[in-house]
Amino acid sequence: MIESPTYQEALDRVLACAVFFHGAESLADLAKLDFKSLLDQSGLGEVASDITFADAAEALRSDVQIGAEFSVVLDALDQRRRLIASERTYARTPARLAALGDKFGVSRERARQLEVRLRWEVERRIGDVVAKAAQWLTRAVGQAAPPWKFQKVLGLFVGDATPQWREAAEVAVMAAGGYEYLDGVVGNAPFREFIAKARQYGPELANPAGVIDEQALRETIGAQSAPEWESLARNAGLVRLQGHLVLRDTRRARVFLALERTGEPCDRQTIARESGLRDNSSLSSLLSSDPLFVRFTKDKWGLQNWTDEPYGGVVDALVKRIQDGGGRARIAELVRQIPQQFDVLPATVRNYLGTRKFEIVGDHVQVAEAPSAPQQSLAEARDVAWAPDGTPALRFTVGEHHLKGNSQKISPAIAQHLGVGLDGSVKIPFEHPRGVHDASVIWRSYDPNGPEIGRLREALSACGIRPGNEVFLLLRREGFSVKTDGSDMLEAKP
Repeated sequence: MIESPTYQEALDRVLACAVFFHGAESLADLAKLDFKSLLDQSGLGEVASDITFADAAEALRSDVQIGAEFSVVLDALDQRRRLIASERTYARTPARLAALGDKFGVSRERARQLEVRLRWEVERRIGDVVAKAAQWLTRAVGQAAPPWKFQKVLGLFVGDATPQWREAAEVAVMAAGGYEYLDGVVGNAPFREFIAKARQYGPELANPAGVIDEQALRETIGAQSAPEWESLARNAGLVRLQGHLVLRDTRRARVFLALERTGEPCDRQTIARESGLRDNSSLSSLLSSDPLFVRFTKDKWGLQNWTDEPYGGVVDALVKRIQDGGGRARIAELVRQIPQQFDVLPATVRNYLGTRKFEIVGDHVQVAEAPSAPQQSLAEARDVAWAPDGTPALRFTVGEHHLKGNSQKISPAIAQHLGVGLDGSVKIPFEHPRGVHDASVIWRSYDPNGPEIGRLREALSACGIRPGNEVFLLLRREGFSVKTDGSDMLEAKP
């Protein structure tokens, strides 16, 4: 690729190609040729956008500039109307009529009348010239342009204005052409209409995640060839996110685009990395509560429209397969199918099938109608110690997982002592420490590890307990108590 030449050098190169390749001898011959082909033949196609030739307009400045003539008209006004012209009528940030009236010692209405007279006088003397300059400006920049380019082109038409009236001349020509400074762009009335339509139709053409069908939006508002599309979208309040146009930059939109880009279920860490979200806890909440996303395995999430059977846990999948089979299913098929679909081990499936939730009949399995467990004695439970007054206590060593919110598994005898049977639960308050969350005792018939006590973290933390400490949880139905000194605890009921 050749280095970018000046526009004069580039023009010479293009004209030479017109002679060598097409036999052109005059401007009339050149008009018959395809200019893009000439650019390609001259080797300038790849650098064409870098070759600017606005400076070439210097030669025509005297024919198109209206700044000096505009300055003469405003200089001829009386002092009050010149002030109105500079501070309001032709100012980028117009002053209020009331403020101008106060300066002159006249009413707001009188100031308005002076402005009307001013506009009439300028329009009468130079309105046609300003309108023509606005037409030239529109041809040069089109519906919209970046501010730097717009200002440069505008300067070609008003650059001869006196310093006092340069801004006024610019404002007058811009107003005649219908141009306004927007966010990062200068656009005329048709361009602003595109913005209004994009703001109106964007939500209608967005999916539930807020991702907009960009091509459909451009077609709907008639802006397939509109210039400065990114600025148009931004001024409509739309956001460019991960290469897509969205209504807002939300966690939902970020996660949707990340999953759509990967095209397969991902774990939370991957989703967080791909979507640029750092808060994993908020991501977990979003994935769990938003119907747009579903769980595919224990650890992976995807888009709802990717599957008709989202993961609700291995047990739910087993129950569904059994129900679909008319109340029974072959164990071998379940052990083969469930791991393939939900990314779990065959041993995990066998462990669940061995719980009281299910009944094994030969090589088939069915859901138990009324799961039950035999009564067990506290005296035989290995996780039970006894207070001197005969109160049973759960004895366990605190681990970091307890202080992170994980539950403590307990023997069936403890659950039964607290009045909890299979598929039952109960909440029990704390007598010590007071003012903390109630503990929860749950016994799920499908849990291979038996019942558990949850919501212990706050109580353990309130007692200053650290990982490695042995604690005793006195098991009274009316209220639990955490005991850290086990010197008087007994191995057997007194």
